Amino acid sequence: MPELPSFDSCIVTNAPDQKLFGNFHVPFVLSPPQNTTILSPDEASLFVKENRSRIDAVLEDYGAVLFRGFPLETPEDFDTFVQAFDGYNDLSYDKSMSFAVRKRLTDRICTTNEGKLGKKLEFHHEQAQTPLWPSHLFFCCLLPARPGDGGATGIVNSELVYEKLAEEHPEICQKCETHGVRYTVFAGPEQDTSKGAGRSWKSFFHVETKEEAMLKMKAGGWTWTWGEGAGGTKLGDDFLKCTTPVLEAVKVAPGFKREHKTFFNQLVATTANALEFSKVGKPGDEVDSLRDEPTQEDIDECVRFGNGDSVPLEFLMDAKRICEENAVDIFWQKGDVALISNYLMMHSRRPWSGPEGTRKLLASLVQEENCTSFGQTLVVL
Repeated sequence: MPELPSFDSCIVTNAPDQKLFGNFHVPFVLSPPQNTTILSPDEASLFVKENRSRIDAVLEDYGAVLFRGFPLETPEDFDTFVQAFDGYNDLSYDKSMSFAVRKRLTDRICTTNEGKLGKKLEFHHEQAQTPLWPSHLFFCCLLPARPGDGGATGIVNSELVYEKLAEEHPEICQKCETHGVRYTVFAGPEQDTSKGAGRSWKSFFHVETKEEAMLKMKAGGWTWTWGEGAGGTKLGDDFLKCTTPVLEAVKVAPGFKREHKTFFNQLVATTANALEFSKVGKPGDEVDSLRDEPTQEDIDECVRFGNGDSVPLEFLMDAKRICEENAVDIFWQKGDVALISNYLMMHSRRPWSGPEGTRKLLASLVQEENCTSFGQTLVVL
């Protein structure tokens, strides 16, 4: 096996998809120099194992690490790379509580979102609207979008977002910390791929019957109603409206050397989810998150503070603006892998206008062994 390049020789500080925040070029980029080569996925994995402590250290400072120029061309290559990160556990899609419709391809690989293919997804912490979430996300690009078609992945430092949001809305941020939030989900019995949040309640709770779903909701502290849609509309008896127990809206990220207080939730994404949930039971009736905006009534249907108070729409739109003002876009190159801390960074999908099959990403969502939530491995198409 050839000698691997050193960690320092792989550091890149002038990549086009980096943005300077203070002393940090985000994301942190590692790319083997041209005069040294990593020839196989096994060698890429060995590079990770030999430099794991350095990778973990920069991940806390930067929130995201982009591996560029490593020889990863297939889902199996990516799987080998992810497994090099000892201490990260996977949670299959069959056990997750993602809102997205996905297809399981193998034990470890699923599509990430069959709904709203190519449409924008707003900034969010992965699965923070449920009691289960990953600590880290990996994305791997098998085929980048064609030039001009979009398809970048946006990332933003959630700690920075919360600091700026607290300057503009200190009282509301205090309510986030004090009361937390409860999310309401509207779901039918079948998957709806016309929506980004179109997962069925059967898939969401991993059950086949209403009785099984109610047992799980009762055990988890959820409340629910059958046959009711957004706005009190009447739907069939097999449509579900359910509300989570109180969840954190602000989290002190666990496992880091210093305290990171982050805007750990899906409140910004709820500005789009609220519009979609109003269309549950109406397949193909789509919304455009680039054009449509929710009303306060839409928001109230889908999320409230833990004490029952409304979360002001103005607050959510300001949070969305702050995310966009401080975001960094990863413009994918073939073989890229991005490792993102789900506690420190929010991510989004930028609009993509290319034909189906001209952009292919893989993703792996994982959870550290010493944390209490879980993770999963997915393929993003």
